[in-house]
Amino acid sequence: MFRSMTYRMLSLLILAAWSSTQCAAQTASTCTFQKVQIQTDYTLVFGINNVGAIVGTYNPTSGSQAAFIRKSGIVTTIYYPGAAMTSGYGINDNGAIVGSYVMPGIGSPNYGFQWTNGTFVNLSFPGSISTSATGINKTGQVVGSYQDSKGIFHGFKYIGGKYTTINHPNASSTLLSTINNNNEIAGAYTDGSNVEHGFTLQNGKFTTIDYPGGANTIVSQVNDNGVIAGTYYDSAYSTWDGFVQVNGNFTVISDPAASTETALNGINDANVLVGNADYSGAGFKATGCVP
Repeated sequence: MFRSMTYRMLSLLILAAWSSTQCAAQTASTCTFQKVQIQTDYTLVFGINNVGAIVGTYNPTSGSQAAFIRKSGIVTTIYYPGAAMTSGYGINDNGAIVGSYVMPGIGSPNYGFQWTNGTFVNLSFPGSISTSATGINKTGQVVGSYQDSKGIFHGFKYIGGKYTTINHPNASSTLLSTINNNNEIAGAYTDGSNVEHGFTLQNGKFTTIDYPGGANTIVSQVNDNGVIAGTYYDSAYSTWDGFVQVNGNFTVISDPAASTETALNGINDANVLVGNADYSGAGFKATGCVP
């Protein structure tokens, strides 16, 4: 759903039987959605920080793809030097972003990067065939995912030049989406039956998040107050919608302007949500959605 190279997890929504949960779900009725579009081209929105800055990806021209930051109405376009495509996925409260880039050439792999005040740091997990960085917190801890030589996805955390692999126990693949300012990580894993589950990870403890009755679930973000945002496929694989979870209770987040598809990619501590939907050309920012 919406990410090049599949690293925002949504490519792992593999058709499979759904997993049950004991929590009930309700639909949010007070959401206000505002479209986010850079210029007039297709815009993907992936993250928002606690000062309201948004990060995402757009096409400045028909032959280019760039990351962007939008803060107080001002847009900063970011290209990784020499890259054919640059994507922005995560942003921290200091305005540093992480993402991925692809160099020119057919079949070129993804590499991750961190951008801070105009300075790039290349992020490539040692021995991997592709890497993407998807989340960064205010202390500069980065999370993302990489593919090993067999093409299997693993999560990683990067701190001070050191990479650490993070795999959910007994998972066939693991993808990480974000890390908050409490060092809590969110992501998704695929089990042995090809069912995808969301999860959070804090202090070494994994907590599985399954939307009630959903076929697959992904957790995109957990804010510093513990509110979880993510996306799920319904049991018929006909639609996917966003959700938030507060104290174990789920609320569906679905833009009325989108017929079948709403994906939540980020949430900040003020409970402002960002994501993408199936209307053409724009992402969204949503307020008033969290109970």
